[in-house]
Amino acid sequence: MKEHDFAKGMTMGIVAGVAMGVAMAPKKRSSIQKAADKAMKTMGQVMEELSDEMGLH
Repeated sequence: MKEHDFAKGMTMGIVAGVAMGVAMAPKKRSSIQKAADKAMKTMGQVMEELSDEMGLH
């Protein structure tokens, strides 16, 4: 059980870090911001699939 909590916490920390990076990214670098937005969507999907596989839902 604690291993699942650790993995879930790490994943949520990564997602939070990416979200902060997107929020603080300069507006003039739109291609970087678009890539970060795409990465956030992908991380959300990965986190959802991982939690489904681990039986956390």
